[in-house]
Amino acid sequence: MGMRRLPLILLLVALVGTASAVPPLPAEFSGTVTVDGNPAPAGTVITARIGNHDRGSLTLDTAGVYGGIDLFDRRLIVNGEDGDAGKEIVFFVDGVRAPETAVYAAGTSTALDLAVTKEETSDSGSSGSSGSSDSIGSSGSSSRSSGSSTSSPPPVVSAEPVMEYTGRGTLDTDAGGAVRHATVITTAEEGTSLSIGQGVVAQDQFGRSLDSVSVQSAPLKDLPAAGPGTTPVGRAVRCGPAGATFDPPITVSFTLTPEEWDQAGAGERFVVRWYNSAAGTWEPLPTTVHPATRTITATVAHFTLIAPFVEAAPVEILAAGGVEETGDPSTGGATPDAEDAGLPANQSAGIAAVVVLAGVALAVSMRRRG
Repeated sequence: MGMRRLPLILLLVALVGTASAVPPLPAEFSGTVTVDGNPAPAGTVITARIGNHDRGSLTLDTAGVYGGIDLFDRRLIVNGEDGDAGKEIVFFVDGVRAPETAVYAAGTSTALDLAVTKEETSDSGSSGSSGSSDSIGSSGSSSRSSGSSTSSPPPVVSAEPVMEYTGRGTLDTDAGGAVRHATVITTAEEGTSLSIGQGVVAQDQFGRSLDSVSVQSAPLKDLPAAGPGTTPVGRAVRCGPAGATFDPPITVSFTLTPEEWDQAGAGERFVVRWYNSAAGTWEPLPTTVHPATRTITATVAHFTLIAPFVEAAPVEILAAGGVEETGDPSTGGATPDAEDAGLPANQSAGIAAVVVLAGVALAVSMRRRG
């Protein structure tokens, strides 16, 4: 009997382990929103923040209302992470903090009315600058009891919010699929991220607007084989949903450890590639190398398997004053940025050695002919 129970116990343990790895369900919010006592206009952005991280945003389609109570109404989705349960959610209306708050509870739907006063926010910075008292009349002009007149403070301009997520993130898009807010999604292991700029048209493989994206690390040992002289380095990422497209392309960034960075030896370079499953090959992407931060970035127009590689850097010796070509003109790939040469110091030294050796060989050949 004990042996019969063992498989059942192992199955239960596996199910519990799998369930613990599932990210928490999001929390939903809806309600009314007013600014200075008036309904917030359509286009107003509501942002939910837990700690120092934005966890969700929504742009008003209807003045004064965000979300709805009907089943298919779009609501403000707050994506919490492990450890966020019970933490305070702070809400911002076009960058102005609302006095109303909530507590994050996964899988809940809450009605919460928001009301902000922008006038008080813009004047708060100057209220303590002098000992004289201020009075504000109904016309909006201000006067000081000391008799001195001052100009009104400039209006507060809030920066566009950047939505930050780990593993999976939601996209707030308009009717045409354009992303309303810049969004950054980082892998759970950190070191790799996707950056989707504001205005990028994000669609799935069927041409429908994307509402979420994901990025997960993939072990190098599980990657399809690359061509000779090309070696993967660091980590690969699998982005989803598969087949999603972006116009203009988005940015993927890999930050390498010192040990990973040193894998590029003399005469080698870093190139980010995507896996073309139809052709069974790794295709190069436009790549930029930032030696100061050991970061490699590339632009990609669709989701697939992506990884950085180390490969031999082609060196073309031209006439005097020849130019070193490190990009692939056919794909626009792997051109280091102007910030730095895009190669570690040992790579540059190796290229210089190749040039010197070529010059010596040319000189010997000319002597023999003489």
